[in-house]
Amino acid sequence: MSSAVKRVGVFLGALVLAIAVGSLFLGVGGQSAPTVNEANASAFNADDSVASVPEETGELSMSANGDGKVVVIDTARSSSVTPETVAPMAAELTESGATVKYNTGSSSFGSSGLNATLQEADAYIVFGTQQEYTDSDIAGIQAFSDAGGRVILMNEPQGQVAGLGGLFGGGSIGAPSPLLPLTSQYGFTYDNGYLYNMADNSNNYRNIYATPSGDSTLTDGVNRVVLHEAVSINGGESALTATEGTTLSSTRRAETYGVLVREGNVVAVGDTSIMDQEYVYRADNEVLVSNLLDFMVSGDKSPEDVPRTSGGFGGGGGGGGFGGGEFGNTTPDSPTNDTEPIP
Repeated sequence: MSSAVKRVGVFLGALVLAIAVGSLFLGVGGQSAPTVNEANASAFNADDSVASVPEETGELSMSANGDGKVVVIDTARSSSVTPETVAPMAAELTESGATVKYNTGSSSFGSSGLNATLQEADAYIVFGTQQEYTDSDIAGIQAFSDAGGRVILMNEPQGQVAGLGGLFGGGSIGAPSPLLPLTSQYGFTYDNGYLYNMADNSNNYRNIYATPSGDSTLTDGVNRVVLHEAVSINGGESALTATEGTTLSSTRRAETYGVLVREGNVVAVGDTSIMDQEYVYRADNEVLVSNLLDFMVSGDKSPEDVPRTSGGFGGGGGGGGFGGGEFGNTTPDSPTNDTEPIP
């Protein structure tokens, strides 16, 4: 027998063997493999295997009148928030009649700058905590809130990248929040780490859901909201808590975590993203944000009790608003109804 004939015989034998083995997978005894329609496994279901696009509906709609109110938006302390990212909330405040001013950190932050600014303001909202507050700042904010000024503290994870390394053991726990000296004065603190939920989330384990946890005007009309890389809050009157199964990265414990609390004229939120253009219209975020904006312009500040910049909390001669410059000539009695950067 020639070598060519032998090679043909080997090829035919291998072909027959391959067909026989394949039949074991395709079906035995006349039974065919399950079809997509017959399968119960969700992996065959496109609706289960493909992430859905998060629903983004609704619009910001304030019910409170902001005429004559001055709102200061401090974005200088965050590495991810800029005036552009919070443009929707600024536009809504302006439409309500309020004057919006920014601290962007473009100039130096004088020791008396914050207190001078709060003299002219009715509400103060800060995003992030990359910079610590001085003792003078803390005393000034306390005097401001005690006088009826509204304060919102929007926090974010400290010193931690919320990636797979941080989730499964390779990341750092994170440094204590620079807000701690301030928030402790009001009886609440932020936890280290970030919150995640592997089962109940908005297309990403870091996009957790939170629902109302009490009777608060801050959550009127809210069913649930989406928070991105949120931090939990201890103390205060909780208005929002993360849904079941949410876990804190620094402890790996799934518990009930508060993410929005209120103490008098101060509100603490464990997330900076809800007012960002990317997240403000997800779930009921726009309802919650509208309520927070109403909160900011609904205070009744007593002018005689606001922080002083000369011989008072500022520790020096008066003047500067944010960045060591004058806050502006706008007063609550003659608003400009526009957004202005603080020089």
